[in-house]
Amino acid sequence: MNPPAHPALPNRARSHGRNASGDERRRVAITRRSTRGPLDADLDDAQGSVPDTTQRVLSPTRSESSPLSPQPHDGIPDMPAKDFSFIQDPAAYHVLPASNIPPPFLNAPNLPSVNSPIDSLLQSGHYRLAAIAAARNIVNAAAPTDYETLFHLLHIRLACLCLISEHALAAQESKVLGDLSSTFYRHPLTDTHLVPWDLRILVVRLAALGYGEWRKGIMGYYELARECRENIVKVELEEDRKLWRTRLKDCGIRVANVLVEMGELEGAGRHLNTLSPSHGASPEEKDILLMETLVWLRVGDTIAAKRCLSAARQTSSSSSNDDIATGALTALIHLANSDYTPAVTLLQTLHSHHPADAMITQNLAVALLYTGQIAEARNLLTELSDTSPPFHSLIFNLSTIYELCTERNREKKVALSERVAGRKGGEGVGWEVGSADFKL
Repeated sequence: MNPPAHPALPNRARSHGRNASGDERRRVAITRRSTRGPLDADLDDAQGSVPDTTQRVLSPTRSESSPLSPQPHDGIPDMPAKDFSFIQDPAAYHVLPASNIPPPFLNAPNLPSVNSPIDSLLQSGHYRLAAIAAARNIVNAAAPTDYETLFHLLHIRLACLCLISEHALAAQESKVLGDLSSTFYRHPLTDTHLVPWDLRILVVRLAALGYGEWRKGIMGYYELARECRENIVKVELEEDRKLWRTRLKDCGIRVANVLVEMGELEGAGRHLNTLSPSHGASPEEKDILLMETLVWLRVGDTIAAKRCLSAARQTSSSSSNDDIATGALTALIHLANSDYTPAVTLLQTLHSHHPADAMITQNLAVALLYTGQIAEARNLLTELSDTSPPFHSLIFNLSTIYELCTERNREKKVALSERVAGRKGGEGVGWEVGSADFKL
């Protein structure tokens, strides 16, 4: 019901990897397309040329680092140059399939050039083109010894593949990293892990989601949790200790999420009960509590979800965004308990105070749909698709309402795809929307 959470785009940090196993890369066979469409004609080629201009930077402008992302360099001394040319193997990067994209997106007149700076492609929501550009820069533009740039570009590539729902492809391409627990990834002097934390989290997630190897994903999170515990003991600054505690709790919640995806709901509930309680003392801890609330909702334990949400509300700092998040989660708990009327009332109140918030508007429309008010729900979603950047769940829900309202729903969905593809950019969300979201 909520807009999908996008994988965090990487913050650059010192890192390096080792040669990947060829056997592992062949575990998932992904057929290369023999034909090319307008979107990828002469573009989706990892060996394509990269313009030699100073404006064509290899990596986008970074935003301020998130609390879960290591700061650049992390105070790690320079190390001897190493050869990371294995990351630049063109065979590791695949042509992106276009069969799951509606024709209006393939033939859109406002498509930017793949030679555009990667940061501009990301900002405009053209994640497919950004993934192509990242692979091209990895293969052709980065120096084999510049592991910071190589891993930053690889993170962009994998994150963008996830954002266009190519998780299996991202999982296979992540195998170029090989075994992240290898000592090859440790600094020879400080023994500090050099791969960016967010990239390591993404690789573990891809192992579980892209390959369906849920237990391998859980083992990966436990390995990261072990490192968190070691660093909590080793670090001297309280700020660093707090960072590793937050990462540890984050890993624990991610394990519970994988258990839910496996269908092990009771196991997920027992696992969550073993986690150290957070009290929302900091914005980071409050975010963790909100994540835990969502997992409890997926488990189906609304009492535990209420308990986590209550703890999140007790934080000393509160903002408008916090009120929106806690209010929306409260409404979701009402919906999970089949209390539709209070959910609608709460969402209508939130909508009156935050009329421009797309997430609140969409959840209100879905709640109205549950109460049989299809016309009102359709009007809200139609207006939302015209006034705000459309996101995946909005398109899916509106397409579902078309199916409920008219037998000519396919015409409505095709017209919607043409209207969405006519935008110049994603305006903060992904520009491309797949055929599955339009239910075509």
